[in-house]
Amino acid sequence: MLPELKEIRERRVRLRISQRDLAKALGVSQSNIAKIERNKISPSYILVRRIFTYLDSVHNNSGAKASDISSKPVASVQADDAVQKAVHILQSTGFKQLPVKDGDIWAGSVYEKTISRHLMETNDPRSVLRRQVGQIMDEALPSVAEDTSVSALIPLLQHSQAVLVTRKGRVTGILTNTDLLKLIS
Repeated sequence: MLPELKEIRERRVRLRISQRDLAKALGVSQSNIAKIERNKISPSYILVRRIFTYLDSVHNNSGAKASDISSKPVASVQADDAVQKAVHILQSTGFKQLPVKDGDIWAGSVYEKTISRHLMETNDPRSVLRRQVGQIMDEALPSVAEDTSVSALIPLLQHSQAVLVTRKGRVTGILTNTDLLKLIS
């Protein structure tokens, strides 16, 4: 038997999950979650079960740490590498973004969508592929310590596509929403 619907909001708030984040995780609209919580609609049994399953999984995994679910090793490019190299790594790994190093410093990030935008803005796509990654890179990815709780990562990953995981200042892994979904499923 499922808990009462009023518990959805209580659990969501306790876990510090926004309506938007819950809706995104379930593949429904934020307005549906709001209507369910205000008792304005009667959701299907299947949706209610999915909501409670998700909330339970977040609660059960709240003890998990960033190092437990981060992807290792971290694929990256140097700022002076050609964009062509970044494209090759993105294609071969299936990643959507790569951190960018300038020597030993994590200086930025390069996203698949950023490369695509630059390719669309030129009449000579090959010239973009010959450019240095540092010329088109975005801001550096945020970083967290290995012992950061998964529950603390959820809001951070709503604002950034990836997070670097560190131990004593050294990057040991990278986390994306895909890693969170693996943990939940």
